[in-house]
Amino acid sequence: MLRDDDFRELFDHAPGPYLILAPDLTIVGVNHAYLRATLTRREDIVGRALFEVFPDNPADTGATGVRNLSASLQRVLSLRQPDTMAVQKYDIRRPDGSFEERYWSPLNSPVFDKTGKIKFIIHHVQDVTEYVLARKNPAASEETNALRDKAERLEMEVYLRAQELQTANERLRKANEEIAASQAKLMQRQRLEAIGQLTGGVAHDFNNLLTAILGNLDVMERSFDSGDPHQPFIHAAQRAATRGARLTQQLLAFGRRQALRLETLSINSLLKEFVPFMRRALGENIELHMDLNPSPCTSAVDAAQLQAAMLNITLNARDAMPQGGRLSIETRCEEHGPADSLNGDEWKPGRYVAIRVRDTGVGMAPDVRARAFEPFFTTKDVGQGSGLGLSQVHGFVHQAGGHVLLDSAEGRGTTVAIYLPEAEEKPATTSSKAARSGIDLSKKAETILVVEDDDDVRGSVINALASLGYDVVTASTGSEAIRILGGVQRIDLVFADVVLPQGVSGVEVAKEAVRLRRGIRVLLTSGYTKEILRSQGADGNFPVFAKPYRVDELAVELSRILSH
Repeated sequence: MLRDDDFRELFDHAPGPYLILAPDLTIVGVNHAYLRATLTRREDIVGRALFEVFPDNPADTGATGVRNLSASLQRVLSLRQPDTMAVQKYDIRRPDGSFEERYWSPLNSPVFDKTGKIKFIIHHVQDVTEYVLARKNPAASEETNALRDKAERLEMEVYLRAQELQTANERLRKANEEIAASQAKLMQRQRLEAIGQLTGGVAHDFNNLLTAILGNLDVMERSFDSGDPHQPFIHAAQRAATRGARLTQQLLAFGRRQALRLETLSINSLLKEFVPFMRRALGENIELHMDLNPSPCTSAVDAAQLQAAMLNITLNARDAMPQGGRLSIETRCEEHGPADSLNGDEWKPGRYVAIRVRDTGVGMAPDVRARAFEPFFTTKDVGQGSGLGLSQVHGFVHQAGGHVLLDSAEGRGTTVAIYLPEAEEKPATTSSKAARSGIDLSKKAETILVVEDDDDVRGSVINALASLGYDVVTASTGSEAIRILGGVQRIDLVFADVVLPQGVSGVEVAKEAVRLRRGIRVLLTSGYTKEILRSQGADGNFPVFAKPYRVDELAVELSRILSH
C-alpha cells in the first residue's frame, strides 16, 4: 500500500516536468524535472504567482508566452477540461537575471475535488528547444539524424496526447451515465462532436509540423545521391513522419475536418478493386463473401477514405475471428428518412447506398459497443491498435453526408452498416489517380506566390518549389499577399493556406487574386477546410490540397493545375 510520502516521492522524481497551480494561478507544487528545466529552486517559486516567477523576456518585444499560457489556463478554468497548447516560445530567466531562449510543448489539466470544483491545475511541459532550433538551422549529417529522432518523438507525442484525451473522454463518459435514458443517445452524439473538435484541432497543429518535417526531408533527399550514406537515415525519418501523418489523418477524419476529394463513383466497382487487399488482410482462415447489388450504387465519395474505412472494418473483423470465420459484404440501394433516425442523427429523406459488413466473430459487450466509435478507445493490447479505426469510419461517413450504424452482441458477431447518399450522376470512368499519372513533372518557369503564416512550413515550401524549378514569391499574411497581387510582379499561381492571421483568409486571397488577375491559378491548402470554405461562400470553387504532403505529390498537383 502506497503512503502519502510515497506519492510525494513519485511526483518529485517523475521524468517529465510538472508544476501544480491553485485556481488563482499561485504555484503550490513542483517536481525536480521542472526545476531543472526552468533553472529555478523550489523555495524561490512555491507560493508565488506564476507570471511573477515566469515573466516574458523584456528584450523580446514580440513575446507571447505569458499571454498564450494565461489564455490556456483560463480555458481550463472555464471549460473544465484539459487544454493542449501548440509549441510556444517562452524564454526562461537565468539566475543572473538574463534570459535563455526556450521552446515548450505544454498541456494544462484540471484536478477536481469531491464537490466537483477545480482544486488544482497540472501544468506539464516538454522542452522542445533543440528540435525547434535544429529546424531553423539545418546542417547535413548531424541534422539528418536529429530530424529522424524528432519525427519519431513527434509520433510518440501524438500517442501520449491521445492517451491524455482518452482520460478526459472517460470523465465525460461517466458524467453522461447520470443523464436520463431519453437523452442518452443525443448526448452521446454531442460528446463525440466535442471530442472531434478537440482532436481535429490537435491534429491540425501536428499537420503543420509534419508538413515542415516532410518537406525538408524531401529536399534533403534530393540533395544527396542515391548511394549516399545519409539516405537510409533520411528514409527512416520519412517513414516515422509518415506514420505520424497517418495518425493525424485519422484524428481529422473523426473530427470531420479532413479535405475530402469527392468524386461520383460506383461503390460496387470500388469494393471489387479493393477485394485483393481485404483478402490479404483477412488471411487464409477467414472466408470473404461479396453480395453486390446489380446496379452500380453510385455516390459522391472520397475513394481513398472509403477504402481506408473498409480496411479498418476488415481488420477489426479479422481480430474478432482469431480461429477463423466468415466476412460478408453486401450493397443495396434503399430509401430512408427521418423514421430511421438513431443516436441523434437526423436522416434526410432520399435514397442511400447501404454497405453492410458482417462478421461471425466474438461480438461486443454492451459497454464496448456503446464506445466503439470513440477515438482512442480500444480493447486490444498496448501496441496492437490506436483505437482510431472505427472513429475514422464514423467521421468520414458523416462528413460525406451519410450515417453509420453498429449492431453487435457477444457470441453473435458484428455488423457495421454504412449509408451514403446515392448520386444521380453517372460514375466517373477514370479515377483522379489515373488522370494524374500522365502529368509532366519536368521543371517549369512559372512564378508561384506562397501565402503561409507558419515560418517553418513556408520555408519548407520555398525550398521544395525552388527544387522543382519554380520562381517563388512569399507572403506571411493575406493582406501582404493581396498587396503583391495588386502590383506588377508576375504571378502564375497562388498557393495559400486557408487559415491566415490578421483577418484575411486564404479563401479571400484566392477570390481577390481571381478578381485582380485574369487567368491566374489558385491552389489552397490546409489540414481541415470544409467548414471554413463553406463559411466563406467558396466551398468547391477552389481546389484544396491536404496537409501534410510530400514534395512529389505537390509537384503533381501544381503541374495539373498549371497545365489546365
